[in-house]
Amino acid sequence: MNILDWIQVGKVSAERDDLLENYFFDNGLLKTVIDSPSSFLVLGRKGAGKTAVFRYLCDKRQNFISNDDLLIPLSFDDYNWNIHTLLVDVYRAESLAYKQSWRFVILTECLRAFNDYCNKNKRKLPAQINNSVKLLEKLFDSPIPTISQLVSEKLLSLSNFKFPKGNLDFDNGDIDNINLDGGNITFEQVHQDKVLQRHLSENIHNILLILERSVLSSLSELPRIFICFDRVDESWDRVSFNSSKLVIAGLVSAGDSITGKYRGRIRPIIFLREDIFDVLSLNDANKLREDCGALLSWNRSTLTSMLLHRINFFANQSGIEQIDNIDTLFDKAEMRQRTKPLNYLLKRTMMRPRDLISLFARLIQTMKEEYENSFLEQLDNVPGKLSSSAIYSAEPGYSEWLVKEVIDEWNVQKPEIEYLFNALRNNSTTNFNRIDLANELQKLEFNIYHLGDIDKYLKFLFDNSIIGFKLGDSTEWKFKCSYPSQGFLHSEEYRVHEGLVRALNLRENRDRERS
Repeated sequence: MNILDWIQVGKVSAERDDLLENYFFDNGLLKTVIDSPSSFLVLGRKGAGKTAVFRYLCDKRQNFISNDDLLIPLSFDDYNWNIHTLLVDVYRAESLAYKQSWRFVILTECLRAFNDYCNKNKRKLPAQINNSVKLLEKLFDSPIPTISQLVSEKLLSLSNFKFPKGNLDFDNGDIDNINLDGGNITFEQVHQDKVLQRHLSENIHNILLILERSVLSSLSELPRIFICFDRVDESWDRVSFNSSKLVIAGLVSAGDSITGKYRGRIRPIIFLREDIFDVLSLNDANKLREDCGALLSWNRSTLTSMLLHRINFFANQSGIEQIDNIDTLFDKAEMRQRTKPLNYLLKRTMMRPRDLISLFARLIQTMKEEYENSFLEQLDNVPGKLSSSAIYSAEPGYSEWLVKEVIDEWNVQKPEIEYLFNALRNNSTTNFNRIDLANELQKLEFNIYHLGDIDKYLKFLFDNSIIGFKLGDSTEWKFKCSYPSQGFLHSEEYRVHEGLVRALNLRENRDRERS
């Protein structure tokens, strides 16, 4: 049977993969986060699979939470971040400036979900919760708004009046005296008027007091509520960088506050790129990472299992026996330097699912193109195995893709990434030292004031697996992606990652020595 008739690995992008739940591989991270009451951060590099984990949790919630628990998935593809800039608390530290607005969003979403849950199950709302629901419906119309509705003109209308501070007497009709009549207000009007902004912020603060009091008084009657945030980096670009950084820091601060305050009954879970977390202005960022974060990382074993899950799904669809060893799919047991095909592929990834899926899909596509475009008399040679030589043919395109992925990952918070890649490219060989890098950067008119600057860039390149180094007399190059616990060390020589070599058009160092 022609292997090309059935073999597939699915789509690179989790958000576009309709079949994901059929072959998602759970590496145990979700259970770790759910079982830890203090965890609310899921961190990972771009392409590590955060959206895939988020989608799997939403689609297979019964595998992780009980039937009585509620799960609220929030993905910010079309979310209007600008609303948070109207609610900023200018007297707070940067990491806390948007904390209030996020607490408001989270509690409102939770109350809406709990109200729907009670209505569906014909349960009576606790009195305090019922009062908060009545308040939100009075302010925003019935039913309680979703997050997309919260950022509409309904929220802006709160800037028309001064909301009562602290306590409302629901029994004596205080809520009925709230009047939002004052005409429509646009985002631009509030954005340009500091008085309106102050009124809006004060109103949100006072509403929060009521919402928090009602939830805290009814915790024992609440189901556990998991509110999950994905794609919070949708506005992460050079234009919105500074504002997005503050808004995301506010979300993390709010997540931390709510996780501790509501004793596990309300559990925010934030899926966030590791590189973005590293540049946020947060108090005790390292403590948050260690105590409240789970890193979505992969190794040879888990990546292999992930790929086998995908391949075997499509094999089963075509009646092919289960594959237990990826190397058996190839026509040759070894490639250059006696490397097995799977090891050759893995060495060209940064140990991320997206990398391996992209490279494997490209070699399949390369084989299809070569087979379909061959001379007619050769079509009888039906490939029963994957061609090892197709890996070599697929490498250049994959390598270009990988370079773009890394640049896209860092070009907002570290725009000099393109200078660093150009310097590595212009050096022309896979191996280099710190003086080589300094010289190439200076040729690009990139200011280097002292070699200490070079050391910072070398550490950055190593931390992102763009380069590696050897330890002592070892013959093995150490890359961060394969050795996550390895810290940066000064070395006499560094080496560019195998997956980047073809796109940067680099020669092996031995070629330089012969020339």
